Amino acid sequence: MTVSANIEQYINSSKINGKLCKWEKNNINVFITNITANIDNKTYYYLEIERAMNMWNEFFTQNNMNIRFNKINTPINADIVVHWTKVGRVFEGMCKYISVINGTLKKISIDIGLPNNFSPKQVTPASIFSAIMHEFGHSLGLGHGIDVDDIMYVPHKKNISKPSENDLYVLKQIYN
Repeated sequence: MTVSANIEQYINSSKINGKLCKWEKNNINVFITNITANIDNKTYYYLEIERAMNMWNEFFTQNNMNIRFNKINTPINADIVVHWTKVGRVFEGMCKYISVINGTLKKISIDIGLPNNFSPKQVTPASIFSAIMHEFGHSLGLGHGIDVDDIMYVPHKKNISKPSENDLYVLKQIYN
């Protein structure tokens, strides 16, 4: 795949207050909160967060990007805190920019949706993993993608589990 002719749209959707924003540090500390919801197989969801972090880290290595997600066991010194919520009618995840100063990402909160019997939104293991990958993309400064093959594209039409050429191109615009 080559980069989309509409890549400027993607770049513009990635701007926060008119700027592309990024981490000014190489090691991004991630704390994963406890799941308090009454659901089966909680361990599975924790492992999916770690799998997504590892996939992003492999992607960074393959593309010579000096950035890493590191899981930590306390919220102290966390750059990103992952929270759990029951899936609503629409969303499976949400990234909130808690602190962005002069184009530098400082603190982020990610909400990941868990299955909810009262929601019409159907979640599958693939859709949850795709949502996790997508929200971690936002935590890197990516906006919404422009092609259905972008991990950052919405609405999700596929269960994408890896960044596309467009995602890589915009990441390089942000971090190079």
